[in-house]
Amino acid sequence: MGAELRRDDMEVAEEDISDSQAFRFVEHVLQSVRMDPFQVDLRDKEEYDSLLSIVDSSKKRSYDDEALLVTTLKALSEAVSKIDIMYHHALLNNAAVADQFLRECLQMLVNNFTPPGSLTAFIGQPRWLARKKEIYSQLHESLRMISDTVPLAPRMLKDIIDRSMPKLFDNKAKMVSFVECMLGLDNDRMGDLIGALLLAKVVDLLTELDALFGGNACAEKLDSLMVVFCEHLKSCKEHGRLPQEFDILKTIFRASVLRVHKSKFAQFIMFYACSLDPEICGLEFALFLSDIFIKKEEDSISRLVDWCVDYCDLQNNIRITTKPINHQIFYASCQAVMYILCFRLRSIMDYPNLKAQLFNMPFGYILTHPLEPLKVCLPSIVDEFLRQAKAARLFNASVHSEFEDALESDLSKTFGGMNRLDMFFPFDPYLLKESDRYMRPNFEYWSMVKTTYNNYNSDVDDELVDLDAPEMNVGSLDDHVEIDLNSDDDLEYSMNKMSITPNRSFFHQIMANSDTGLTMPARIRPSVSPPS
Repeated sequence: MGAELRRDDMEVAEEDISDSQAFRFVEHVLQSVRMDPFQVDLRDKEEYDSLLSIVDSSKKRSYDDEALLVTTLKALSEAVSKIDIMYHHALLNNAAVADQFLRECLQMLVNNFTPPGSLTAFIGQPRWLARKKEIYSQLHESLRMISDTVPLAPRMLKDIIDRSMPKLFDNKAKMVSFVECMLGLDNDRMGDLIGALLLAKVVDLLTELDALFGGNACAEKLDSLMVVFCEHLKSCKEHGRLPQEFDILKTIFRASVLRVHKSKFAQFIMFYACSLDPEICGLEFALFLSDIFIKKEEDSISRLVDWCVDYCDLQNNIRITTKPINHQIFYASCQAVMYILCFRLRSIMDYPNLKAQLFNMPFGYILTHPLEPLKVCLPSIVDEFLRQAKAARLFNASVHSEFEDALESDLSKTFGGMNRLDMFFPFDPYLLKESDRYMRPNFEYWSMVKTTYNNYNSDVDDELVDLDAPEMNVGSLDDHVEIDLNSDDDLEYSMNKMSITPNRSFFHQIMANSDTGLTMPARIRPSVSPPS
């Protein structure tokens, strides 16, 4: 479609020309004045003044003037290489007034990351999806063009996005819409400029929701945002950008996520990213975690056990305080060791070098220490660990005697409280319904684990395997312990009490009829102990 370039101040006939001709004309005008002003041809000077008049932001424009301005600005964007800061100073001052309108323009575009209030409730409906994608595309393209034209725009955009991030108590639709549109900027040139900030802000929002988890409304927000983030990671994988994205995520994970001990779900984004590219991202993340937690010559269990021994030695030299709350990290470390071995002891026994190393670790010294970790840690973990350790002859049988069938003790409840450290990702269940489909294929359930003992009750095993069936609704964690995800009280209770403690009534008959002791459930489930 052609544009009519009018030069009313020049005695020439009006002429309809094509966009390409307009672009060439603008390039010619810019080039013709790139010299000493006294050497510029008078006609070229008049044409340049006409160009300045077209882009003058102080003028009121008719519809035709607006169309002419659009064509001229397009031509200028194509002729950026011809613009010289020395000879085109007046044009630059007209076209991009530093900071005068830029912030308002960027803020207006960011405000449109979320739909108007009247449409918020309907934006997720199928009939709006195509329109939503179209609007997002237009917003992204506008922000990219501004960033290309004004070099300082990305820095200002970072600040505006930071200030405009959804708050924890905003409605779900607003949160999801904003984050979805924002992550759409994390590609190509814009991703290189502000991608790290975008990912950091989303992860911060996820961890805040996760740490303050309470009630169904909060669960739905977190669930929907996890879906958006997982879809973003999948898109990065499809476009070959996942390795770069993962490098940024590793930094964010170390700086933010690792510092939040009450986070239960946000960490799964790292493992989902690893599942998309296990050979690169998975291996990198394994090495990354190893560098954080263990020395090169150590494994994770050795590091934890050595730390527990040092802690016990320290307590021997000072007055031991028996309150479990004063030794939370010690008990959490002991329980982590037992938790890992519940899942991995059988496989370790298949490797002579690892087995020899494990048998040289001072488990007996730690577990029989006056701090009494076996009485404080969750009894289901203690029982399963002792059962497997006994079958593997890991240490003396005297450690087992009084704890094998213990139910959760008062010390264990005291240790728990409101800020218990006995919730171990990634063993705890992923209870978010919508985003569960991204995590389920990579989640290892207890029924998949081979143990060191072989005196199974086959009927019990069959029943446990049935509980772990893929079609089982993740919201129904136990046939006898129903957690209602539509109930704020039940959901908050299930989140705060996540552990591997099984339902007592379910296993009561098994314990009465068998001498094999209490077994871990097929699906790791919330504890049924009363809230502390």
